[in-house]
This record gives sequence, C-alpha cells and structure tokens, in this order.
Amino acid sequence: IWCEVALWPYCSGITTAICHVSASIDSFYERMISATQSKHRQRIKSMFILICWAIWRERNSKVFNDKEILFCQICCFIKDEIREWAFAGAKTLRKLLWEPP
Repeated sequence: IWCEVALWPYCSGITTAICHVSASIDSFYERMISATQSKHRQRIKSMFILICWAIWRERNSKVFNDKEILFCQICCFIKDEIREWAFAGAKTLRKLLWEPP
C-alpha cells in the first residue's frame, strides 16, 4: 500500500521511508516526514493517519469477520476516503490529490 501511495503527487518522501528497514511505525513516520518538503508535510501527516486507519480496518475485517478484500480495493478505499475528507473541508488532503505538483 505504501509503495502505491508513494506514486501519488507530493508523496515521494514515502519512497525514502520504505527504502529503510524500520523497527517501528514511528521510525517509518519520522523518515517519511523528514523526507517530505515542509510545505507538503501536513498533507502527508493527514494521509498517513487515513492509510493506517484503512489498514487497521481491513485487518479487523479479516480477523473478526473472515472477510478479505483485494489490494486494489484497499487502495481505492483510501483514495475515496481522502476525497470524502477533502470535500468535507480538509484542504490539505484536497491539495494532495488535485493540486499539480
């Protein structure tokens, strides 16, 4: 999922974080933020929370309901969720998807 998101505009910092073996999600997060331009950091922080939530939601669905969805469906869910937050007024997320790099 993180590799897919790294292809989105302003998300190249994720590629840097993925290249390092992280002992924890905290170190992954810190690497990702430090590799992102300061003007895009708030966008990435918001997106990071939504992606972690989507992964957690899918994990719970699999563990507790024995339901599994495809990788592409998770990625679509994440983009849809970002769009919903953007339309609800999350300006940083709107810029993540619709503002040219």
